[in-house]
Order: sequence, then C-alpha cells, then structure tokens
Amino acid sequence: MARKIILIWLAILSLYFICLLFFPHSDSPLSWQLNRSIQILLSVVSLFLLLKEPNRKNKFIFLNFFAYYSVSILFLVYDFTGKAFLTGYRYAQYLSYEYILIGYVFFLSIAIVYLVIDLLFRDFKISRKYFVTFAIVFALFGYYFHTFVEDPYYLYSSEDVKQLKTLLHYTSQHGEMPTTVDIANNVTLQSWSDGRATGDLYPEENLKRVEELVPYLDGGNFSILLWKPLYLKTISMNVYLVGFILLFFGYQYRKDPPQGAYIDKIMFTLLIASSLEILHNWSFIKSLEWGSLMELVSIGQYITVFAELMLVLFFALRLRFIISVQGMYYETELASNPHQITRLRDWIDNIVLAQFSNFKIFNGRLFQVPANKEASRSN
Repeated sequence: MARKIILIWLAILSLYFICLLFFPHSDSPLSWQLNRSIQILLSVVSLFLLLKEPNRKNKFIFLNFFAYYSVSILFLVYDFTGKAFLTGYRYAQYLSYEYILIGYVFFLSIAIVYLVIDLLFRDFKISRKYFVTFAIVFALFGYYFHTFVEDPYYLYSSEDVKQLKTLLHYTSQHGEMPTTVDIANNVTLQSWSDGRATGDLYPEENLKRVEELVPYLDGGNFSILLWKPLYLKTISMNVYLVGFILLFFGYQYRKDPPQGAYIDKIMFTLLIASSLEILHNWSFIKSLEWGSLMELVSIGQYITVFAELMLVLFFALRLRFIISVQGMYYETELASNPHQITRLRDWIDNIVLAQFSNFKIFNGRLFQVPANKEASRSN
C-alpha cells in the first residue's frame, strides 16, 4: 500500500514537472512547490484512508480531507493559467487564484467543522451532520465572501485600490517621484463604498492617507494592496476554524469520549497549520515591499511544510493502524459500542504521560497500540 501511495504521488508530480518542461508557466518559489507536493501526498493518503476505513462514519471525515487537499492540484494548474492556456484573457491568473484560494479555505472549513460536529453529535445521522456543517460554513462564507460571488473583480473596486489608482495617475505625469506633501497638496483622495465615491477626504486625513499609500506605488507593491481584502477575510475564517478546533479539544477534555485513532493528533496539527495561516496572511497584508514579502512568505512556507509533514505522519499511522487486526477491532467496536470501549492510547500519548505525569499509574489501564509483535502477544 505504501508503494502504491508513493507511485501515485510521484506520477502526479512527474506529470506536473513534464508540463513545466514543455509549456509556458509562471515560476513559483521552491517552498511553494514543496508545500503543494506535500498536500498532494496528503490527498493520496486521504483517498486510501477513505477506501480502507472499517468505520463507515469515519469515511466521510477523510472524504472531506481528500476534497480539501485535492485543491492543491488546482494550484499546480494555476502555474499554467494565462501562460499555456487562456492566454488571451487578461484576468485569467487573477480570477483563477482568487477562486482557488476561496475554494481552498471552503474545503478546509468543511473538513474541520464536520470533524467537530461528528464529535459533538456522534449519534446524528451523516446527513444531519453534513446539514449542520454546511449551514455553519455557508453562513460564514456568505458573510465574508459573498462580494466575490457577486463581483469577481471586487478587489479592483476596494477603497485602497481606487485611491492608489488616483495617486498612480498623478505620479505617472511626473518624471521624478513627488514628495508626499506635494502629492497631498495636488491630489484630493475620495472615500469609497461599494465601488462608488462618497466624498473627498479632509486635508489632514488626505495627507495621512497619502503617506500610507505612497510605499505601494513602487514596483509590484501594488499587489499587496490588491489582495489585502481577500487575505483579511481568509484570516477571519481561520480564526473561526481555530475556535472550532479549540471547541473540539474542550469537549474532549470535559467528556473524554472514545475517539478514532490519531484523530486528536490530526486536529492538533491542523490547529498549528491554521494558526500559521493566520500569521502568514497577517504578515502579507502588513508588508510594504513585494520583494521582502516573497522572502518572508517562502520562509513561512517551510514552517507550514513541517506541520504538513506531521499530518502525513499521523495520516500514515492511522492508515497502518486501521488495516491491522487490533485496529479493525477497535474501530469496529468504536462504531457499534462506543460507550463500552476504553480510549485508545498510542505511542505519542505514552510520551506525554511519561513527561508530564506518573506513567506507572496509567500503564495498562487504557487500550494501547502495541509497539511490536512481542508486545502484541503479551496484550
């Protein structure tokens, strides 16, 4: 099975790199390529978890993860958008990146919220769990992203971009870059709402606003201001997801219900990944220079890759566990008699117990995953 997973993963990556050799494309930093590659590996492992799950309810958990990590394939296709195909469409890259990113956040929200609902309402039918999940996610997405559905070019009509265009029009008429005071004396910016000017700024506010916008006039810094609203909404969604993950652990701490193997470890790693997304996006919108931003983002991607490698580890450990004899027994009993089975304890729990509590008190009292064949016989 491990061989199959690796072969499928390498086949997808090989196809992508072959396309890079023969088709025009946009260049991506190495850290981004590595991030996408690990996410594709996670999608393949999720597919095998979906197929091998003995517990039917858990199949839908990994169906959600498979859908989420499969979005990374669209990011590979994005590199060729506007270069190898849709070359005549000016906004091809803009629109594809916008909606791929929104889809990425949407499927992540489905995966996390469904897992929380599955824990809180274990006895609900799968259809009801999905109904509650979609109701929550669509409510949040309707609030934060409805403008992108109504107007695909919404980012170009934001107040920041409209005001920056006014400054760009004025500075383009001068050979040298005017001072901030000269710009403020000759240009009166307007406040904007829903793509329409609502009035001129007062002189003091106008000068302050010009000072804030002048750094974005240089080079590709304009892109930071353009994508700022989208990244702000992405931050908001990730904050909600962090809240749902904390709810997951809060309920688990209070009720301590029996849980599928490594599910809590997966959720903890997702907590780290979502927190990193908030940090990366916040760094993006607070940056002033595109070049330094790309360096910062590349470093941040390597940190995210580490969290994703931890997810690969936990996904793989769960896959190995559910195809084992003891794993199939545990997951089957968990599905049919969840209140009559003790909580699973794996090697990570043993490490935590050894470090932060008296390990001897807990040793042998909880269901454990055998570390080797000899331990399996003794159990």
